[in-house]
Amino acid sequence: MSIQGIDRITYGVEDVAKCRQFFLDWGLTLVGEADGRLTFECLNGCEVVVAPKDDAALPPAVEPGSTLREVVWGTRTPAERDAIARRLEGAPGYVAADGLVGATDPNGLAVRVRVSRKRPIEVQGVPINTWDRALRVDRPSAFYDRATPVEVGHVVFFTDDLAAAERFYVERLGFVVSDRY
Repeated sequence: MSIQGIDRITYGVEDVAKCRQFFLDWGLTLVGEADGRLTFECLNGCEVVVAPKDDAALPPAVEPGSTLREVVWGTRTPAERDAIARRLEGAPGYVAADGLVGATDPNGLAVRVRVSRKRPIEVQGVPINTWDRALRVDRPSAFYDRATPVEVGHVVFFTDDLAAAERFYVERLGFVVSDRY
């Protein structure tokens, strides 16, 4: 699969100031603020964008209130992005501009693909004890003031039409089904 993961997620929100504090408390780094929009980064450069829900530049909302408005997936190369663009052609809401290609998924969510802007990082976890393994014995655990998210690792979609959503993500984006709940 050529998609490497989530590169950016964008929310349209009712209270930008409250979201600013939430994402700062969560441990993201505020890297940009312009035109009422906030851009945060995880350690590897994965972006979280927060904009007022009535921002005309946002894709349409899939539900009322504060909600996810766009998911941007990252590829390694322009050729991989372009191959996905060819599979997306003709899909509802098809767009291709500024290095992004995308469409609207069956749920009404704006889905985009770009060459990933995430950067490689070296992160090593600390040993923890679990019910079946004692990896840290007689050593104090690390203490952190707050989390520092490495990246946005997943996104959850609810759908009324699982077959259509699965078809879109498998056929158009090249995803592989791993789990169903």
